[in-house]
Amino acid sequence: MSSMQNEPTESKSPFSFLQNLRRANAAKQQVVSITYEEIGLFPRSFNRVFDRFFKQIFFDVDNLVIQEYRFYRYLFLTTVRCLMILFLVPFTVNFISKNYFIRPVVEYYWNTNQSEIFINSYQQKQAFSELHSFEEKLYFESFLGSSTFSVEPLVLEPSINPSEGEENFQESEFVQETQLQLIQKRLQKKTIELAHHYNDESIESVTNFFADALSFSTLFVLIMRLEVQINITKSFLLEVFFGLDDSKKSLFILFTTDLLVGYHSPNIWELFFQSILDHYGLPENQTTIFLLVATLPVLLDVLFKYLIFRHLNRASPATVATYHAMIE
Repeated sequence: MSSMQNEPTESKSPFSFLQNLRRANAAKQQVVSITYEEIGLFPRSFNRVFDRFFKQIFFDVDNLVIQEYRFYRYLFLTTVRCLMILFLVPFTVNFISKNYFIRPVVEYYWNTNQSEIFINSYQQKQAFSELHSFEEKLYFESFLGSSTFSVEPLVLEPSINPSEGEENFQESEFVQETQLQLIQKRLQKKTIELAHHYNDESIESVTNFFADALSFSTLFVLIMRLEVQINITKSFLLEVFFGLDDSKKSLFILFTTDLLVGYHSPNIWELFFQSILDHYGLPENQTTIFLLVATLPVLLDVLFKYLIFRHLNRASPATVATYHAMIE
């Protein structure tokens, strides 16, 4: 009897497994049907139009309009708040930490425990070049009898007494010594000014590094904490972008691509990399700058083409056609 009772349970176990498998497949199909819209005979835009039309006929239109208005207002306010937080908070952290915390510490350490003035050899060469140019300018002005030295050029008459000639010779020597002393004083003053200038630049470069590191850390924490608000902002901005006309969308894409990877973009990228190197006190290596200018726009161009082909071609084929027509 016990064996006969166990047989039905054993015979039901395969059927129960099949039933569970069918239920899982049905649940997956239901999730897929909810997540993605099936492509039917008519375009999906027609279905949305008819759906909105029937809702306006058979439902309370006033409440729907009020709810839609509240929903879009919430999206707009969330987007503005999120963008302001992402831009203003790191900038405020950078400004406060740089001017009130990091710079005093770096300045005290650099002026007390550091004997070097220049942070790299490029600054030293630039300072020597400026000092050499200033010295040449001073000697050129002295030879021309510039008014900066308050010295009149000497004119010797042909018929003079020997005593007067000696006096004129002594006077010319005195004038030359005075000019040399003035040149030495101005060179010394210029050297001190350059030393203070490049010392401040070195302190500024180190301060910028630590302040920017703190700002990027703050931005990373904000991105992790505001994940929901960032997703809402992305959806709202995409909706605004796809709500434009095809010509306006194509014009915006064309402007962005030409600005970043267009014909005149290498000059912009070169200026950008030079400003980054100056900002952090790094030596300006032209080979590195040219290498970055030659590779980064190409990578961005490939990325833009992939995004246009992968996403925009599915979401708005008319925009892609208009974009290619503008390029041609």
